[in-house]
Amino acid sequence: MSLQGTIDTMSVAELMGWIAGRKHSGILEFKRAAIAKKVDIDSGKVVNATSNDAREYFGQFLINFGLITEDQLQKAFETQKETGVLLGKILVMTGLVTEEQVLKMLEMKIRETFLDLYLWDEGAFDFQDGPLPDEASDVSVTLDLVQLNTEGVNRQAMQKEIRKAIPDNSCTFWCIEKTGRSRPDKRSSAGVMLDLARQGLSAEDIILRFHSMDFPILHTLHDLVRRGWLAVSRPADQPQPTSEMEDTEVDVTGEAHQEDATGVDLYLLATRKAVRQRKFEQAIEILKKGLAEYPNHSGLIEMFGTAERGLVDLLRSDLLADAKIPFLTRKDAVSGKKWTPAQRYILSRIDGQRHLRSIIMVSPLKEVDALRTFKASLKAGTVGLK
Repeated sequence: MSLQGTIDTMSVAELMGWIAGRKHSGILEFKRAAIAKKVDIDSGKVVNATSNDAREYFGQFLINFGLITEDQLQKAFETQKETGVLLGKILVMTGLVTEEQVLKMLEMKIRETFLDLYLWDEGAFDFQDGPLPDEASDVSVTLDLVQLNTEGVNRQAMQKEIRKAIPDNSCTFWCIEKTGRSRPDKRSSAGVMLDLARQGLSAEDIILRFHSMDFPILHTLHDLVRRGWLAVSRPADQPQPTSEMEDTEVDVTGEAHQEDATGVDLYLLATRKAVRQRKFEQAIEILKKGLAEYPNHSGLIEMFGTAERGLVDLLRSDLLADAKIPFLTRKDAVSGKKWTPAQRYILSRIDGQRHLRSIIMVSPLKEVDALRTFKASLKAGTVGLK
């Protein structure tokens, strides 16, 4: 049997409770705009969870927990491309991590990818009941769905408390110096976050610097606020991501050319026209508007993926065709306050030695976002390529 629906009609907790109660096996897929996740369930146990969100890739978890550096991950990727050997195996063979660490991080990755679903407030799901395909796996992970469901509900409640103090990821912080109390260890995650907050970085900046998903960082920042080390502030003006569509109003009615087209059809018609003309930036902006009105529409979600893939191919041919090295045109470029968190992250990785492909490869940003961010900086004259 199969079960389809949306999170606003059947919550993630209700869905997982239904699957766990019957000890179902099958593949559960979730989609929200351009984000897609897949959960493999075997007799009420979660055995795998994958996502196309770059922050949920295995290598990002290894960087986040300090087991490898960005440069080491990039070299491992190159070896993987040449040999086809799994990333974890390469890292073990080169002595960078142990098999025990690989297993621990893999379990952590699956757990976090799964639990993040409880923080979604919209999205569509599709559960296909049945035995899982026989696929060889070098590492076995089995997580009890009942326990995960309880943990997910608790995380959902914790997220609500966090958002009361930190309304969104654009928030910055005031650091409060406290006498008579020991400061968090500078080498700890909390200590590093405290220093980054003192530099004026936002929650989103800190998330990117840690190569992390949102919740673990927000949870620690919230704890620092609760303990009185940080106070939340919000900048008067938040920089907005730049693109070729900046300051351009998208008129979907003018694009449709069909008098009887209404609602979601207008967005689909306009998007298809933009894609045919290879105006992928325009297609993405149209789809963002459409998904704001119809967040669970499968046609819009599918078109969003099509537009992003088209844009990625275009940007790759434009920026990554040759092994070019980016450089900063101004020494003070990284410290500029007008940049978005994504721009600050990309700019902070430009040292005149790393190839652009290497920077993009290990970035916690989705490839399309990393490429768009770099192109915007290139267009603004902040960076160059040699």
